Amino acid sequence: MDVYQYEDFRKFLEDAFEEKRKDPSVPAKGKYTHRKLAGEAGFTNPGYFNDVVKGRRTLSDSAAGKLVTVFALKPNEAEYFRLLVSYGQSKDPEERQQIYEQMLFRRNRSSFVRLNPVNSKYYQDYHYPLVRSAIQVLDFRGNYEELAKFIRPSVPVATLKKCVRDLCEWGLLTQNAEGRYQPAFKNQEPAPSMGDLVKRLNREWVMQAADALFAFPKEERYIYSALLTVGAKTFKEIQGRIDRFREEIIELAKREEKPDRVMQFNIQHFPRSNVKEPK
Repeated sequence: MDVYQYEDFRKFLEDAFEEKRKDPSVPAKGKYTHRKLAGEAGFTNPGYFNDVVKGRRTLSDSAAGKLVTVFALKPNEAEYFRLLVSYGQSKDPEERQQIYEQMLFRRNRSSFVRLNPVNSKYYQDYHYPLVRSAIQVLDFRGNYEELAKFIRPSVPVATLKKCVRDLCEWGLLTQNAEGRYQPAFKNQEPAPSMGDLVKRLNREWVMQAADALFAFPKEERYIYSALLTVGAKTFKEIQGRIDRFREEIIELAKREEKPDRVMQFNIQHFPRSNVKEPK
């Protein structure tokens, strides 16, 4: 377990407790309880830890320090954990962004990134998945000028060279005997614990989609927006249909044997009002 792979301090605490519960070096294997944890941390309420994990209570600075000791976090790990707590409990968007940048800075200096670059740096820059997808289509053998013209809008050659170099180093690209670069895996999935990092990548994709409305002719793109008024039952049905449609499109793309282009596929569905309280 590595605290740097987490962006939700509650999920980290849940997993850290479970790991300690199963650790054969801990006395009374399988019987490590919240009550025992409370005793080690000096919590007067045995249910406090579980309330924090479930989101029913906040974690104070003092309690965070005690859990650092219980879970034997090193000084740098402890600082990252405290940032996780501040990030998870802050309600100010600007403050959360500042804290997240500090988290990324500390994570990028950790051994986690050196050992798991695919689950960290790959999702910090949208160029990596874009270049990887373009190479999956293009017969790329090192002609960066051709690759730059293939991607829309064009990407600087220097950026492409860095992306290809990093993707090869991370094992996401390989080069065959004929000199052609190819993705090592057709599909790349992020680690479940990196949710906010992926959200920020999705935010970048959504922002670029707005530019596509004017950058591409109608026959090359499909963008549609509408405001709907629905009830709870219809809302759930719409979500279910969107999920099924998304799965169908992804499966259709997976079956493609001769791709000739890279397409960005977005689905947007979000509230534009609060829910009216029943009278």
